[in-house]
Formats: sequence, structure tokens, C-alpha cells
Amino acid sequence: MRSVRLFRFAPAVSAVLTLLASLADTVMAQPGATHQFVITHVQIVDTRTGKLLEDRDVVIRGDRILSIEPARSVPPEANSISLDGRGKYLIPGLWDCHVHLSFTTNSALPLFVALGITEVRDLGSKFTEIEEWRVRIADGSLTGPHIMRVGPILNGKSFNEYQFVPGSAEATRGAVRLLSFIGVDEIKVHRRMPRDWYYAALDESKKLNIALVGHVPMEVTPEEASNAGQAMLEHTETLFEGKFSANLKDAQVAGAIHDWLATDQPDKLFATFVKNGTWIDPTLAGGLEMVTIFDPAIQPDPLYRYVASSQRSQWAEYQKQHPMSADELRSFRDHMNVLLEVTGRMHQDHVPLVAGTDAAGPRLVAFSLHQELAVLVRAGLSPLEALQAATLNPAIAFHRTSDLGVVEPGKLADLVLLDANPLDHIENTQRINAVIETGKLYRRSDLDHLLSEAEHLAATH
Repeated sequence: MRSVRLFRFAPAVSAVLTLLASLADTVMAQPGATHQFVITHVQIVDTRTGKLLEDRDVVIRGDRILSIEPARSVPPEANSISLDGRGKYLIPGLWDCHVHLSFTTNSALPLFVALGITEVRDLGSKFTEIEEWRVRIADGSLTGPHIMRVGPILNGKSFNEYQFVPGSAEATRGAVRLLSFIGVDEIKVHRRMPRDWYYAALDESKKLNIALVGHVPMEVTPEEASNAGQAMLEHTETLFEGKFSANLKDAQVAGAIHDWLATDQPDKLFATFVKNGTWIDPTLAGGLEMVTIFDPAIQPDPLYRYVASSQRSQWAEYQKQHPMSADELRSFRDHMNVLLEVTGRMHQDHVPLVAGTDAAGPRLVAFSLHQELAVLVRAGLSPLEALQAATLNPAIAFHRTSDLGVVEPGKLADLVLLDANPLDHIENTQRINAVIETGKLYRRSDLDHLLSEAEHLAATH
């Protein structure tokens, strides 16, 4: 395959840099927020310890938490807006650590905020589109979460418009340098990347001090990827995509994984992950959801009205052309259930986890993050540990602890006010009373408006 030389990127680089410059000017021209409001008499969930800080007043000024104090017996200052937190629980804003926003379309953006998701990590989309949305969200002209982005995915074969094939190991180094230069937050690799390209990408990423994440390439073992320094492995399934299942039929993989779990190999592999600080993003709910989508006996969830109509139409056509037999459906379900067991075993062995959904195509957006938390509890995590996977753990994994992960003074005011305690039942993360994103307050009526907006956008996109 012919190598792709760096000069072939020149027109794209010029366009991207011009866009970034104009977007940066737009951000800098915006005045900083100076408003202040107080959430009174609220219970704060400490995501580090699981303890409740009871009856507190949380003062928010601009985009930060100014102070947290024992609740006052007198009304707040006259110039402060007051939000009654009695009987309610305050948690950090939630993360979805694996989305593909160009597939979901911008109809997903208000939906994330409406469901308490203030941070998302885009693992492969159209870079300029994501940059435009980031700037419009920052200047307040578009409602949506804060977006981490990786830009084009590096792969040995392109399966969609957001995957790029460098062409050689040396060209892969150039691609990593270019992506770093235009400002991506991480470098993502996919499963078809050749072994020498992969190690070239890792080496160049280390030189540039940028994390490499993604699938485990088929020519590399999970242990090798961890030892080489891959920061995060996306999908529990990626542990079995390469050499493990190379000589197996699809219907045999679940049984082979089940047999593998009965050996000492899982504990050895997961000890390697712990030793190397390798994070795992299981993305289980999306796969389990696909089982139900393929099953003709299960009626479609009404929530699919929030999925972009273009994606629904494409998927309906795909299902017509590729129906799944009963045996294939049974094999798929068995496969997802055994991946649930693997994730539970990783948790038992103290492998650090974050919560992501792989939201794209026909799958639910935003709602799926709450489903992922429930699935993690099914896998053996406590409600606190599942909550940490969507709050504290991403802040640690992505080096954002100075701003996010816990509710305390000085942190960004990205918060969710719940009507029930998520430590009792993780499903209580769905009982949202209000959302604060970068200091902007969305009351329940505002959130309902965002849901309506998302539904309208989904119908037209």
C-alpha cells in the first residue's frame, strides 16, 4: 500500500488552522460569567468516599463552585438566585467516555445536558464539525456538553469516513504528529492497524506526551498493548478481537471466553493492567442494546425518537438486508453476557474502569449512559463504584481532577441535582431535578425544553 506523505495533508491542515484561529477569536471575545446562585440545604454525594455531606449550601459564582457551607438559617443574599435542595442529592456532572457525535448528529447535544451528561469524549468524528460545536457550546450559542476529541481514527483499513489509513509505520508517525499539531486530546487506533504501525504510533505519542487509546490491534495481545503503554482500552470486547478469536467461529467465541475465565489467565492479564495503570472503557450497554434491536420479538423503545432519523432509516434498511437468525441472535446474546462476566472479573481484580456507551448509529444517545451505569452494577460494581466510573474516574484518567470529578470549592460548576440518592439505587441518576453546566442553571422545565428540542432535531436530522 502506498504511503501517505505529510504534504498531502497540507490543504486540510490549512483549512483546519484557519477554522481554529477564527474559533479561538470567537471564544476570547465572549465575556466571562459573573452571576451567582446558591443551592440550599442540599445533600452532597462525596464521590471519593460515598459519604453524604448533609444540609449544605453550595454557592456557585460564574463557572465555579465558590464555597460549600453548612446550611444557613437565614435567606441567601438578595443578589443571589436560590435553588431549594431539600431532600435532594448533588453529584458531579456525568461523563459519557465513548461517543461518536458526527454519527449521532447535533441532535444529541441538548439531550446530553438534559440527562445530566456535561462531559463527553468523542472517539472518532469529523474534526472540524466537532470543533465548531465545541466553540458554539463555549460561547453559549449551542447547548451541549464539553467535548474531548480524538479526530480521525488511525487504522489499517478504513471502514467509515472517520477512519484514516496512514499507509506505513513512518507515515503513521507523521499522522500522529499532525493530529497532535491540530490539537486532538488523544490518539485513537483501531483493530486492523498493523503491528509495526501500532508501535510507531505509540512511540510517537509518547514523544509528544499525548495518550494513545482505542482497540487492541489484531496483531497485538492485550498484555502487549498494556505493557507498551496504551492508556485506555476501548470495549471489553477488544480483549478478544485479535489473536484470541482468530481461529474461532463467531458462535464459538463466547464459550471460549467462558473457558478462559476458568483459568488463571484472566487474573494474570488484569494484574498487568493494574500494574501498568491501563484503564478499561467496557461499553457494555451498547452491545446489549444491539441484541434487543436485532430481536424482532422485542418492540422498539419509544426513546428511539431521540435517535436521528437518518440513522434510524439507514439501520432499518440494513436490517432488511442483513436479518439475524435465531441462532445468530442467541450467540450474540451469549457473547454480550460473557463480556459482562469479564467486566465483573476485571472489577474484582481492581482494574480501573470508566463509563462509556459507544453511542452512534441506531443506538440510544445519552439515555444509554444511565443504562451503562445499571449494567456496571449488574457486573458487580456497587452504585458508588458505578457512579465513580462516570464522575471521579474519568477526571483521574483524563487528568481533569483540578476541575472535575467531585463536588468541592474551586471545581467547575458542572453538577446534577437528583431527587433521590444514587448510592441507594444507581437508577436514581435518572431522577434529575436540575443540571448546572459551566455555572448555567437548567431547572426541570428547562430540561424538558431541551428534551423537546432534541426530539425535534432528531426528527429532522
